[in-house]
Amino acid sequence: MIAHTPFRVANKQAGLSLIELMVGLAIGALLTLGLLQIFSASRVTLQMQEGLSRVQENGRFATQFLQRQLRMVGYMGCGADTGRIAQTSFVNHLALFDGSVPGGSRYRFQRPIEAFTAGAATPPAELAAVPFVANSDVLILRVFGDESVPVISIARDAMNLDIDIASSAPSFLPPSGSTTLFALQNCRSADVFAGTLTGTTLNVRGNVSPNVYLDPTVTACGSSACPWDFRISNATLNSKPLIGGPSLLNAEVHRAEYLALYVRNRPGTSIPGLYLTRFKRDGTALADAEELVEGVENMQLRFGYDTSAGANGDGTIDEYRTAAAVAAGAANPSALDANWRRVLSVRVALLIRSPDRAAVGTETRQFSLLGVTVTPPTDGSIRQVYETTIALRNRLFNT
Repeated sequence: MIAHTPFRVANKQAGLSLIELMVGLAIGALLTLGLLQIFSASRVTLQMQEGLSRVQENGRFATQFLQRQLRMVGYMGCGADTGRIAQTSFVNHLALFDGSVPGGSRYRFQRPIEAFTAGAATPPAELAAVPFVANSDVLILRVFGDESVPVISIARDAMNLDIDIASSAPSFLPPSGSTTLFALQNCRSADVFAGTLTGTTLNVRGNVSPNVYLDPTVTACGSSACPWDFRISNATLNSKPLIGGPSLLNAEVHRAEYLALYVRNRPGTSIPGLYLTRFKRDGTALADAEELVEGVENMQLRFGYDTSAGANGDGTIDEYRTAAAVAAGAANPSALDANWRRVLSVRVALLIRSPDRAAVGTETRQFSLLGVTVTPPTDGSIRQVYETTIALRNRLFNT
């Protein structure tokens, strides 16, 4: 017989050796480190993409908003402000033409646009308490709203004014019973005044504040006290009958609006933004400032100026000036009005940063905004400069 060697089963392993454990830990640490590197790189990329997208979004909105508002400068219905002769075809019942402005400069609609540099010029009284970012420009607009409602009839006497408007009054008008600022215009003339909307009638009863009732500079009606010398009501108004409705005069009512745009920090923080101050919808006082765009650190403005001879120049841009250069040489409010009437376009430059740190380098960087050098803090935020040139088309093409 053949002898068989019995099969011997090896003993099962009871654990890991120290070397095997150390190798396993090393491999795990390498894998963990790699995952952390991938996560960190992804996080940095996400922060940069999010910061860049926020900057681009804010820059696009800010420039579009400024474009829309600036294009309304000089708009007076079917005519531009440069074609309206003060006190002959345009009357502002809120502010005197030749001197002081009893209600403050916010009512000076004979000057639709003006600006100043924060810290380098004295702000108007209505903006005296605003904590502007120093060396950033402040833009002030006084414009007619682009929405309007047709006029059915106009009646007036020495003390009162009634304007009946179409019954389908749009929502841009204030609630019934509210006193606010209105513009009444047709292709021949325009008037700005404070009135009260009662149903579908605008009423002015006596000297409604902030109207300047006895304006000695308005004398065309034959009296030194001519409070309601509305050129439209004195003109021959054509009427157009509506099928199944009342006849409409060739006149319209708009809202008269004041807008101040500037850069300041959010209250209690160091976060800058582009802010807007405007009239309340149902009143003649200014509403609280509202933040339009966060992250705007600086705004610079340059104004396309017509230097040609004549009352309003020749309608072409000869050079770009700072706000201080536009205002230079104006000895009185009327002369300053005339200087700003020569502005035909506006260049805008905005420095915008991301709301949060975007993991970019913290080295010191400088940015040029229309020739002005701005050095922001080294806080790791993404920053970009946005520039645009906006034509005041009502002054260029609607004279």
